[in-house]
Amino acid sequence: PFLSPLPPTPLLLKKSTGPVMTQPAPGAFSTSTITTVMRTGGDWSTGLFSVCSDKKVCMCGAFCSLCLECCLARRYGECMCFPLLPGSTLALRVGTRERHRIHGTLCEDWMAVQCCWPFAICQVVRELKRRRATTQIYEVNAATSDKDALV
Repeated sequence: PFLSPLPPTPLLLKKSTGPVMTQPAPGAFSTSTITTVMRTGGDWSTGLFSVCSDKKVCMCGAFCSLCLECCLARRYGECMCFPLLPGSTLALRVGTRERHRIHGTLCEDWMAVQCCWPFAICQVVRELKRRRATTQIYEVNAATSDKDALV
């Protein structure tokens, strides 16, 4: 499930019981930018063997899985040489699953990496591409008056 976007403006209420007689001045608002977090939770967006859902990742995974894993490590914030260490693929997969709250277990991750190494790398790369594409940016206008109460 996707996170529902926040309303574009917060509700501002005056602490008076009478009708509003004046409107705020044009310069009384400040603008803030809020970036929503990518979608979290659920299952992997593609299956372990859904290699044809992204042709570019499929070709890189088929012909040079280690190069694809080096790019994955770099995009994840690790050194490009990280994939040369034992257990690095498992660490990247578990880290991705935990960061995005994807359902699964450490045992399932270990089995995917040990039995289907190129497919496991492709699945993580596809997942990061799809989850990164769901980021949204909102502009929020808020009144700066001390007389207004934020509800």
